[in-house]
Amino acid sequence: MQITFDPHNAQECATIARLLGTAAPSAQPDTVAAQPDTGETDCHGMVHDDTIHSTPPSFNADGSWRAKRGQKEAYEAAIAAATQGPAESAPTAMPTPAPQGMPMPQPASAAPATPPAPIDYKTMAQRFMAKMADPDGLPAEYEAIYAALSIGYDDLETNQTSIARLSAYMDAVDNGDDHDGCVRHAMSAD
Repeated sequence: MQITFDPHNAQECATIARLLGTAAPSAQPDTVAAQPDTGETDCHGMVHDDTIHSTPPSFNADGSWRAKRGQKEAYEAAIAAATQGPAESAPTAMPTPAPQGMPMPQPASAAPATPPAPIDYKTMAQRFMAKMADPDGLPAEYEAIYAALSIGYDDLETNQTSIARLSAYMDAVDNGDDHDGCVRHAMSAD
């Protein structure tokens, strides 16, 4: 038997590790990976449930429990609930050790997103008005700038996205960019 897998895919590595750790020579069909230990979870993190999983407990080739006949809808709903539940309430599974000689992929650590500090509307408006009063202050008429930045005049005072875009546009003006360059800078700042 030949097994191929992606060593960068944590789920595939866990399945291979499980196969190497629990598989015994048998005459099982190719769709059954191994007989699980009591209390073991499948690749979806689910513990065996006699109401939706086959008895005796067995895995599919992908490491998921085999579905009980006539329970396909309940089985699929349980998988969906296990894999798509809210991240903060999902149980944390312990990583399965990698087979000897194979490094276990490490999860990427994500830095918490810190929202940018709000920009004061009055400060931004005074800056914009000063640029409008200067004949060389803005590379385009304010209507063209508002249209290019998708800014609505009605909500400009309260819409932080619009305020930030207009502020970023003026930053690009200060750097000497033309209208198109200022628009690209402002829209990429979102």
